[in-house]
Amino acid sequence: MNEREDYFRISKNGDIHTLNDRIPFRWKELMVFTSTSFIFLILMFEWFVGIFIALLTLICYFLYRFASWIYYSEIKIDERSGKITRLKKILDRTQSTELIAEKFDPNRFEYSELTRSGKTKFLMSYRTHKDNELLIIKNKTDKELIEKYITEKITVYNNV
Repeated sequence: MNEREDYFRISKNGDIHTLNDRIPFRWKELMVFTSTSFIFLILMFEWFVGIFIALLTLICYFLYRFASWIYYSEIKIDERSGKITRLKKILDRTQSTELIAEKFDPNRFEYSELTRSGKTKFLMSYRTHKDNELLIIKNKTDKELIEKYITEKITVYNNV
Protein backbone atom coordinates (compact mmCIF):
# COMPACT_ATOMS: atom_id res chain seq x y z
CA MET A 1 0.00 0.00 0.00
CA ASN A 2 1.32 3.39 -0.95
CA GLU A 3 2.06 5.77 1.95
CA ARG A 4 2.04 8.83 -0.38
CA GLU A 5 -1.31 8.20 -2.03
CA ASP A 6 -3.64 10.91 -3.33
CA TYR A 7 -6.17 11.28 -0.57
CA PHE A 8 -7.30 14.82 -1.39
CA ARG A 9 -7.52 17.08 -4.42
CA ILE A 10 -7.87 20.83 -4.67
CA SER A 11 -9.44 22.28 -7.79
CA LYS A 12 -11.09 25.46 -9.03
CA ASN A 13 -14.01 25.69 -11.41
CA GLY A 14 -14.97 29.30 -12.06
CA ASP A 15 -15.50 30.97 -8.68
CA ILE A 16 -15.85 27.71 -6.76
CA HIS A 17 -12.88 26.04 -5.04
CA THR A 18 -13.29 22.36 -4.25
CA LEU A 19 -11.42 20.21 -1.72
CA ASN A 20 -12.22 16.61 -2.58
CA ASP A 21 -11.26 13.57 -0.45
CA ARG A 22 -12.02 10.89 -3.05
CA ILE A 23 -9.30 8.24 -3.18
CA PRO A 24 -8.67 7.16 -6.79
CA PHE A 25 -9.18 3.52 -7.70
CA ARG A 26 -6.05 2.13 -9.37
CA TRP A 27 -6.04 -1.37 -10.82
CA LYS A 28 -2.26 -1.37 -11.10
CA GLU A 29 -1.84 -0.72 -7.37
CA LEU A 30 -4.40 -3.39 -6.57
CA MET A 31 -2.57 -5.98 -8.67
CA VAL A 32 0.90 -5.13 -7.34
CA PHE A 33 -0.19 -5.24 -3.69
CA THR A 34 -2.08 -8.51 -4.01
CA SER A 35 0.52 -10.28 -6.16
CA THR A 36 3.36 -9.44 -3.74
CA SER A 37 1.27 -10.51 -0.75
CA PHE A 38 0.37 -13.69 -2.69
CA ILE A 39 4.07 -14.54 -3.22
CA PHE A 40 5.03 -13.89 0.43
CA LEU A 41 2.06 -15.85 1.76
CA ILE A 42 2.91 -18.86 -0.40
CA LEU A 43 6.53 -18.74 0.82
CA MET A 44 5.46 -18.48 4.48
CA PHE A 45 2.68 -21.07 4.32
CA GLU A 46 1.96 -23.97 2.03
CA TRP A 47 0.23 -23.53 -1.33
CA PHE A 48 -3.35 -24.03 -0.25
CA VAL A 49 -3.17 -21.77 2.81
CA GLY A 50 -1.18 -19.12 0.89
CA ILE A 51 -3.70 -19.03 -1.96
CA PHE A 52 -6.64 -18.90 0.48
CA ILE A 53 -5.19 -16.01 2.51
CA ALA A 54 -4.11 -14.17 -0.67
CA LEU A 55 -7.65 -14.40 -2.09
CA LEU A 56 -9.11 -13.12 1.17
CA THR A 57 -6.61 -10.26 1.12
CA LEU A 58 -7.50 -9.47 -2.49
CA ILE A 59 -11.22 -9.40 -1.76
CA CYS A 60 -10.93 -7.28 1.40
CA TYR A 61 -8.47 -4.80 -0.12
CA PHE A 62 -10.61 -4.52 -3.26
CA LEU A 63 -13.73 -3.81 -1.18
CA TYR A 64 -11.90 -1.21 0.94
CA ARG A 65 -10.51 0.67 -2.07
CA PHE A 66 -13.80 0.44 -3.96
CA ALA A 67 -15.78 1.76 -0.97
CA SER A 68 -13.38 4.69 -0.49
CA TRP A 69 -13.72 5.48 -4.21
CA ILE A 70 -17.55 5.32 -4.12
CA TYR A 71 -18.24 7.27 -0.91
CA TYR A 72 -16.49 10.62 -0.51
CA SER A 73 -17.08 14.23 0.43
CA GLU A 74 -16.36 17.62 -1.13
CA ILE A 75 -15.84 20.97 0.52
CA LYS A 76 -16.92 23.82 -1.77
CA ILE A 77 -15.95 27.45 -1.19
CA ASP A 78 -17.76 29.96 -3.39
CA GLU A 79 -15.81 33.19 -3.93
CA ARG A 80 -18.89 35.12 -5.13
CA SER A 81 -21.33 34.33 -2.33
CA GLY A 82 -18.74 33.53 0.34
CA LYS A 83 -20.51 30.28 1.31
CA ILE A 84 -18.68 27.15 2.38
CA THR A 85 -20.58 23.87 1.99
CA ARG A 86 -19.89 20.17 2.47
CA LEU A 87 -21.35 17.68 -0.01
CA LYS A 88 -21.41 13.96 0.77
CA LYS A 89 -21.47 11.92 -2.41
CA ILE A 90 -21.94 8.35 -3.54
CA LEU A 91 -20.86 7.64 -7.13
CA ASP A 92 -20.88 11.35 -8.10
CA ARG A 93 -24.45 11.80 -6.81
CA THR A 94 -24.94 14.21 -3.95
CA GLN A 95 -26.52 12.43 -0.98
CA SER A 96 -26.48 15.36 1.43
CA THR A 97 -25.52 19.01 1.44
CA GLU A 98 -24.53 20.84 4.61
CA LEU A 99 -24.04 24.60 4.73
CA ILE A 100 -21.06 25.13 7.01
CA ALA A 101 -20.98 28.94 6.93
CA GLU A 102 -22.65 31.80 5.06
CA LYS A 103 -19.46 33.87 5.09
CA PHE A 104 -16.10 32.24 4.49
CA ASP A 105 -13.21 33.30 6.73
CA PRO A 106 -9.82 31.60 6.19
CA ASN A 107 -8.84 32.36 9.80
CA ARG A 108 -11.52 29.97 11.08
CA PHE A 109 -9.67 26.89 9.86
CA GLU A 110 -8.02 24.96 12.67
CA TYR A 111 -5.57 22.09 12.45
CA SER A 112 -5.49 19.81 15.48
CA GLU A 113 -2.49 17.54 15.81
CA LEU A 114 -3.24 13.83 16.15
CA THR A 115 -0.49 11.39 17.11
CA ARG A 116 -1.25 7.70 16.76
CA SER A 117 1.17 4.81 16.31
CA GLY A 118 4.10 7.22 16.20
CA LYS A 119 2.71 9.13 13.21
CA THR A 120 1.53 12.72 13.39
CA LYS A 121 -1.58 13.62 11.42
CA PHE A 122 -3.72 16.75 11.43
CA LEU A 123 -7.48 17.15 11.72
CA MET A 124 -8.65 20.04 9.57
CA SER A 125 -11.76 21.70 10.96
CA TYR A 126 -13.72 24.89 10.36
CA ARG A 127 -14.94 26.65 13.49
CA THR A 128 -18.41 28.26 13.46
CA HIS A 129 -20.97 27.91 16.24
CA LYS A 130 -19.93 24.26 16.10
CA ASP A 131 -16.74 22.46 15.14
CA ASN A 132 -16.96 21.11 11.55
CA GLU A 133 -14.38 18.36 11.05
CA LEU A 134 -13.50 18.33 7.36
CA LEU A 135 -10.44 16.19 6.60
CA ILE A 136 -7.64 14.21 8.20
CA ILE A 137 -4.34 15.36 6.72
CA LYS A 138 -1.58 12.76 6.76
CA ASN A 139 1.52 14.92 7.11
CA LYS A 140 2.78 18.43 7.80
CA THR A 141 3.72 19.09 4.15
CA ASP A 142 0.13 18.50 2.99
CA LYS A 143 -1.17 20.66 5.86
CA GLU A 144 1.07 23.52 4.80
CA LEU A 145 0.04 23.06 1.16
CA ILE A 146 -3.66 23.32 2.05
CA GLU A 147 -3.07 26.31 4.37
CA LYS A 148 -1.11 28.12 1.66
CA TYR A 149 -3.79 27.43 -0.96
CA ILE A 150 -6.58 28.67 1.30
CA THR A 151 -4.82 31.88 2.34
CA GLU A 152 -3.31 32.80 -1.04
CA LYS A 153 -5.68 31.49 -3.71
CA ILE A 154 -9.13 31.98 -2.21
CA THR A 155 -10.42 35.54 -2.24
CA VAL A 156 -14.05 36.05 -1.24
CA TYR A 157 -15.59 39.01 -3.10
CA ASN A 158 -18.83 39.37 -1.19
CA ASN A 159 -17.54 39.12 2.39
CA VAL A 160 -19.37 42.03 4.00
